[in-house]
Amino acid sequence: MRYLVLMMISLPAFAGEPVGAASAPGPGAQTFAQLDTNRDGVLTFSEAFADPRVSNNFNALDKDANGVLSPAEYQAIFR
Repeated sequence: MRYLVLMMISLPAFAGEPVGAASAPGPGAQTFAQLDTNRDGVLTFSEAFADPRVSNNFNALDKDANGVLSPAEYQAIFR
């Protein structure tokens, strides 16, 4: 019974907080130009890794599943 109570108490800790797509950029958020370190006009996952909000949502943002984020795909995180 004690373990059941402990599990119920700790359950919210495992739920996590989803990152809202409509939220404003947080402190430390970087612009597309800042993240695009090689200046090729797209973001690879390794470039996006510098901003956790972008890297945590990389696959969802990559709508055409080509492995990179275009400026338009990147902007979707702010809508």
